[in-house]
Amino acid sequence: MWKNYLTIAWRTMTRHKLYTAINVIGLAIGICSCLAIWTITHYELSFDTFHPDSERIYRLVNTHNQLAGEEAHWPNLSEPAAAQIRKEITGLETVAQFHNYNASVTIPGNHGQQKKIPKAISGENKNDLIFAEPHYFDIFKYEWIAGNPAALERPFQIVLTASAVERYFGTRDYPAAMGRTLIYDDSITVTVAGIIKDWNKTTDFTFKDIISYATIKATGLKNEFQEDNWDSFNSSSQAFVKLAKGVTPARVEAQLIPFANKYFIGFTKEDRFRVHLQPFSAIHFDSVYGKDYGTEANLPTLYGLMGIALFILVLASINFINLSTAQSLRRAKEIGIRKVLGSRRAGLIVQFLGETTLLVLISLLLSLALLYPALSAFPNFVPAAAKAYVFTPATIVFGLAVLLLTSLLSGFYPAWILSSFIPAKTLKNQGAPGRSIRNRLGKGLVVFQFTISIVFIISTIAVGNQLHYLLNKDMGFARNAIIRFDVNGKDSLNRRYLLRDRIARLPGVARVSLDYCAPVLGGWWKTTIDYKGAHPYKGNINVRAADTNYIPLYELRLLAGRNLQPSDTAKELVINNTYAQLLGFRQPQQAIGVMLPFWDHQMPIVGVVADFNQRSLQFAIEPTVITSYTPSQDSYSVKLQTGGTASAGWRQTIKNIEQTYKSVFPDEAFTYAFLDENIAKFYGKEKKTAQLVNLSMAITIMISCMGLFGLAALTAEQRTREIGIRKVLGARVGNITTMLSRDFLILVVIALVISSPIAWYFIHGWLQDYSYRTNISWWIFALAGVSAVAIALLTVGFHAVRAALANPVKALRSE
Repeated sequence: MWKNYLTIAWRTMTRHKLYTAINVIGLAIGICSCLAIWTITHYELSFDTFHPDSERIYRLVNTHNQLAGEEAHWPNLSEPAAAQIRKEITGLETVAQFHNYNASVTIPGNHGQQKKIPKAISGENKNDLIFAEPHYFDIFKYEWIAGNPAALERPFQIVLTASAVERYFGTRDYPAAMGRTLIYDDSITVTVAGIIKDWNKTTDFTFKDIISYATIKATGLKNEFQEDNWDSFNSSSQAFVKLAKGVTPARVEAQLIPFANKYFIGFTKEDRFRVHLQPFSAIHFDSVYGKDYGTEANLPTLYGLMGIALFILVLASINFINLSTAQSLRRAKEIGIRKVLGSRRAGLIVQFLGETTLLVLISLLLSLALLYPALSAFPNFVPAAAKAYVFTPATIVFGLAVLLLTSLLSGFYPAWILSSFIPAKTLKNQGAPGRSIRNRLGKGLVVFQFTISIVFIISTIAVGNQLHYLLNKDMGFARNAIIRFDVNGKDSLNRRYLLRDRIARLPGVARVSLDYCAPVLGGWWKTTIDYKGAHPYKGNINVRAADTNYIPLYELRLLAGRNLQPSDTAKELVINNTYAQLLGFRQPQQAIGVMLPFWDHQMPIVGVVADFNQRSLQFAIEPTVITSYTPSQDSYSVKLQTGGTASAGWRQTIKNIEQTYKSVFPDEAFTYAFLDENIAKFYGKEKKTAQLVNLSMAITIMISCMGLFGLAALTAEQRTREIGIRKVLGARVGNITTMLSRDFLILVVIALVISSPIAWYFIHGWLQDYSYRTNISWWIFALAGVSAVAIALLTVGFHAVRAALANPVKALRSE
C-alpha cells in the first residue's frame, strides 16, 4: 500500500512539474528561513546560561529622573557603593565590583627584548582587561590551572586565562608563566599570580586579563576612578551581587531604597534616584542600561525574527494549500474511482498527507543544503559563531518538528477537501463539491499573503527613511574629515602637548585638539553640580575635558561669552544651552560669569555653546560642561583640510601624522578612526533592522509571487476554452489580459487597505524609541501600494498575455 502511495505521489509530482517546483521552492525557502532564524535565536539565547546559580546573580544598576521627567538608566554605581552594600545590605551571599579598562600591554622578554600590544581604537571594543575584586571569583566560577582567587587580594597581581598566556608568552607551559610580569600603559607592572581556563561556552564575559582591584588604590588610578566620590559615576564600572539562597530580589531592593537616600545625597528627591537589581540573564539583551563589554542582542528583534519565521512558513504553506485545492478538479476522477473501489476517506487523507510529507521532506533536504550558504551570505547580521549551531542535535530536532508542522499545516486542508469528493458526481464530470467555498478561501489566503508582503514593503521604506535621517541629521558639531586616535594617558602632559603642536604644523592639517572624547563618542563622564542661584538646580552633568582648540575644531557655535583659555588645570567652564536653561537663564548671555561648584571649586561660566548631541539620536540632548582638565586628555582630534582633491591628499597627511606620532611615541602603535564612521556605528542596530526588514520583504514577496504565478497559470489553463471563444467573438489581447488580471489586482488592493493601518501601528511604535525621528508620510503608503500592484501585475501579466496571444483554434479544436 505504501509503495503504491509513493508511486502515485511521484507520478503526480513529475506530471505537474511547474506546480511541484513552486511548492518545493516555496517550502524550501520557508523552511530554510525557519532554520536560519532558529540557529540565530538558539545561539543568542544560549549566552551565559552555563553559570552555576545564575538565577541568583544580579547586576547593580540605577534609574533616576533627568530632564523634564525623563528617566535615565545607568548600568553602574559610584565607586564606594559596592563595598558599602557589602557591609549594610542583608540577604547577599557576595558582592563583586570590577572595572573595564583599555590599556596597551608590554611583555618583557629576555635580553631586554619586549613585545607591545596597543590598546583598542577609540570607539571600538576595548581589550579584555578588568580590575576585579577577589569576590569576582565567588560569583563567576572558573577552573584554575594554577593559583587561586586569593591572588587578587594583593596589589599588582594578575590572573590570566590560558589563551592570554599563549598570546603573551607564546607557551602552553602554564606553570612556567607564573611569576612573569606584564606592564600596562607603561606604568602598571603586574605579576602573574594565577591562570584559569577559558570558558568554552557562549558568554559576554570574555575577560582574559584580570588585575587585582587593590592595584587601583596603589596607583594613580584611584584619582581617575574617584574611589571616595559617591556622586561620580564611571561608565566602565560594574557591580554584581549573588543573592543568598531563598532571598528574593524584592527583599534586597527594599533595603536599597533607604541606602540610596542615605548615600547618594548629590541627588535631589525629585531625581528619585533608585538602585535596582538587573537579572543576569537580561544583560545580553539589555538595550536600556547597556554595557561596556561583550555583545548586545535585541530581544524584541529575536521575537520579531521568530514571528517572521512563522509568517514565512505560513506563506509557503498557503501556496501549497492554494495550488493543491485549485488543482482539485484534476484529481476528482481519481478520487471517485478510488472510492468506488473501496477506499475510505481516512485512507485518502493519509495518502494525501503522505504526498505532502514527501514534498516537504524534499523541501527540507533542499533547505538544509541552502542553510549554511544563506547564513554566510549575511555576515553583518549572522554572528560568525552562530554557524556552529547549524548541525547540532537541537537543530535536527527542530528540523523534524518543522517537517511535521509544515506537513500538517500544508496538507491537512487539501487532503480533507480532496477526500470529501462524492464519486457519483465526480465520475459524471459534475465537478467537485464546495467549489465556491474553496474559491473564497483561496482569495482570502492570497489577500493574507499580500497583506504580509505590503506590511514589509511599507516597513522597509519607513525604516530606510529613518536610518537615512539618523545618518544625515545635523548633530550640532562638525564630523566630516576628522580623525581620532589615542595615546597612553599615563605619558607626560609635555609629550602629549609636543605631539599636538607638531601635528598642527603638518601640511594638510586644519586644526588639532587634545581632549577626552569627541562630542558624541567615548565613555561618558558625569559629575553632580549643585547650583544654588536664583533657580537652584542639582543634577548630573556630562563632562567634556578638552583644550582650547576643541570648540573651533568641532565648530561648536558660541551663543554667548568666549572659548576656554589655555590652562593645565580646570578653572573655567563652557556649558551648553540646555544646561543654561536648566539653571534658569532665559538668554545665554545671562549665564556668563555665574560661578558653579565644580569639583569642590567655584568656577565661572565663560561661554555658552549651542546644543549638540552627546549620544546617538535615539537620546535627547543632556546638560554638558566643557573644561580643561588635562589629566584626562589622552585623545586627539585632527581636522583634515578639505578641498577639491582633499580625499586623495588625506592618505599622505595621515601618513605624516603617523610618522610624527612615532617620533614622539616610538613604542606605541598608531591606530586611528574617522569620526563619521564611528558615529555610523551607533546605528548598527538600525542597520540590522533595515537588513532584516529588507530580507523579510524580499522573501515574502518572492513566496507570494510564486503562489500568484502558479494560480495565474492554473487559472489561464482552466479558462483556455473561454479565452478561445472570446477571441473568436472579437475580444482583443488587452481585454483578455485585463479580464485575467482584474481579480488578482482587486485582491492586492484589498490587501493594501488591510495592511496600511497594521504597518502604521508597528512603525509608529518603533519610532517612539527615538527622540529625533521622521514622520510617517502618506507617500510611504502610496509608494508601497504602487509597488505591490506593479509586482502583482508583472507576476499575473505574464500568463495573462500568454493566454491572450494563444491561437484559439488549438483551444477549440476538441469542440
